[in-house]
This record gives sequence, structure tokens and C-alpha cells, in this order.
Amino acid sequence: MARATTADHVLTSLAIKRKGKFVDINHIQEKVSRDTGQKFLKGETKELLDSLVKKGWVEERDGMYAITDGGRTYFEHRWRQIKDELNPDYLKVYRAKRYYPHVVDALLEFCRDRWVSVFRLFTGRAWLQRKLGPKYITIKNAGDVERWLDVHGVDFIPYIHRIECDRPDWLVIDFDAGKKVQMEKTKRVVYTAHEVISSYGIEPAMKFSGSRGFQLWAQFKPHELPKDYRPKRLRAERRERNPFSFYADIVRFIESRVSEKFPGLTTSETAKKEMREDKVLFDASIIKPMGDVRAPYSMHFKTGLISMPLELKELKRFRSEHADPELTVERYRKRGNEFALKQADGEKLFEDVVKWCRT
Repeated sequence: MARATTADHVLTSLAIKRKGKFVDINHIQEKVSRDTGQKFLKGETKELLDSLVKKGWVEERDGMYAITDGGRTYFEHRWRQIKDELNPDYLKVYRAKRYYPHVVDALLEFCRDRWVSVFRLFTGRAWLQRKLGPKYITIKNAGDVERWLDVHGVDFIPYIHRIECDRPDWLVIDFDAGKKVQMEKTKRVVYTAHEVISSYGIEPAMKFSGSRGFQLWAQFKPHELPKDYRPKRLRAERRERNPFSFYADIVRFIESRVSEKFPGLTTSETAKKEMREDKVLFDASIIKPMGDVRAPYSMHFKTGLISMPLELKELKRFRSEHADPELTVERYRKRGNEFALKQADGEKLFEDVVKWCRT
């Protein structure tokens, strides 16, 4: 197997910069020392950079350095040979910058007109940023996405309601598998939940979470809160009667139906994570004012995999490596945006949820 060289680490740190961005030698010295685990002196770093300038991979201007187009072309080939030896967080940032321009139109469909949280990724640390100064983040166009990528923003988490709106736009069922649950069991739970929802004439959209879980999304035609609805009583929570509580109770109702087929495997109780290591959580806690959810086609900041849409018929044979950024781009080129939400009539489902909440 090819081994990463010090030159490879230098190129990694420069390749994640925007085109034309120059940095000083101290910056490069710090990064290459950290990523190689060796202490580099300034003179050694200068000698290394000079060798890369001679190869045409790095450009020097008044003591500042930037990667050239030739350097980018070389690195795009090289990183695949040494990916396991590079700074993993830098590699995610690099791949995110290569990935998002291909799918940005689909991403924006789920980010416009609402606040968006962004995971920014640094070496060994991820930071969820919700605001720029005093204002919540909004993402309106491809330029906004590019600016976030330039500051290592790799994962886009829109809120489930539009700005200043008092109800969720989406019913989101987030399946969070405990660490002892094998993916095949999670798939069976997701498949059954899909069957339950479909039995009401609703066609949910499905996607991989980017880590170990999946999500089903649905969107309903405009509707009022059912007149007879009263929030399900929960031990640890006093609840108000509003659309957020109602959508959260829909998630709990569907979990109750799925649990009939898989007793003991599912739960909608979010408390005490250590008590659900062997269960699949139907996470209703995200359905609330200021609740957020990873956008379709967003990159998961921990895994570097894509929260990729799936068809139901693909679920059984799906493996997480299918959500590699390059494979997702290839799929997107052939199929376009697959995460289509069709407005559904939820009346019959709503009736059953209202009845269930009374029990």
C-alpha cells in the first residue's frame, strides 16, 4: 500500500483552501507537523515547499503559498491511494468541496426560507453553528453554500419549519439505531414503518441518515389541527396542544404500530440512551419549534457519507458505502433529485392518531 509523504500532507492542507488562497509558511509548518506527528522546523518546511514549487504543484508569491491547478489535479488522483493516512477531517472537507457543487440545487430545496444549522469540521472537533452574529443562519443560493465550505462547513441541518412559522412543514420519522442493533434489523423496522404509513395512502420519501440510521419524510396537504386532538400524555413532559405536538404524536403512533410486529425492538422514549442500546428509536424529539434535521444530500460530518435518498426496493441490499460522495454524484447525474415529497391527504391517519392519543 502507498504511504503518505510529508508532501502529501502539505498538499492536503492547501487543497482544502479556496482557489487563489495563499497562506504563510508558519501555517503550513504547523499543519504538517501536526499531521505527520513530527516536528518540522521552518527551514525544513521551506525546503519542502520549494520542492513542490519546482514540480508545479505549489505557487509562491511574496513568501505566501497556494496550491496550483496542477497540484489539485495531482492530489485528486493521489488522495485515493493514501486516504487512510491523511488527516480524516481535512479529507472530508476536501471531498465536501468537490461534492456539493454537483447537488447544490437539490440541497437548496430543503434549506431556503428556513434557518439552517451548519456543522463546521476541524481536526478532531466538530462545531454546530446556529448563528452568524446575532442572526440565525440562512442559506439562499449556491454562493452561500460555497462560503460555508470555505470555512469547513460540511453538514447542513435545516429547521423543520419555515422562518417564523408555527407548524412543521415535514413529518420526519428519524430511526436512530442503538449501538447493539445490526443494520439489517433497522432495515426491517424501517420497511414496516413504510408499510404502516403507505396503508394510509401516503407515499413517504426515504433516505439514509449518513451514519447508522434512516429517515422517512412525508408532507401533508394544508390542514387544521384535528378538533378532538389532545396530546398523548408522557411521563417526563407536559405538552401543549399544537401542530408540533401532533406531528410528534404521529411518530409515536407509528412506532406503536411497528412494535406490534417487533415487540421490544423499538421505542419512542428518548431518555436514558444507555437503556436503548438494543432498540431502534423513533425520535419524535426533533419535531418541535427550532427542531432541525439533516438535509437530503447533506454530508454527515462524522462519517463523510451522504444522507442519500433511497427507493424502498433498494433498502434490503443497501450498504453504507453506497452513500460515498462520488457514488452519490454519479447517481444524481443519472436520476436527478430523488427526494420528492408529494403532498398527501392525512385525514385517515389523523383520525387514528387522535383515537390512539386517548388510550
